[in-house]
Amino acid sequence: MDDELLELQRQFEFAQQAKSSIRLSERNVVELVQKLQQLQIIDFELLHTVSGKEYITLDQLRNEMVSEVKKIGRVSLIDLADATGVDLYYVE
Repeated sequence: MDDELLELQRQFEFAQQAKSSIRLSERNVVELVQKLQQLQIIDFELLHTVSGKEYITLDQLRNEMVSEVKKIGRVSLIDLADATGVDLYYVE
């Protein structure tokens, strides 16, 4: 079992070190995600972050909001929106 685990770790490390010859631009990734949603392969709602470079699920947004409240205590909605990186509309 340990030998198998070590082999898998070695393969994983090798895969991480390998240079990819195919690079996707941010625009390509956004189009790909939109197409997956359109084809209903991704069947859950994804929210854009304010930066436009990331997506977040509603469940993850809730988790981050709960975490922020537990960490700081009472938090204003504007501060929650800034901390989570989503529009104030979704935080409300």
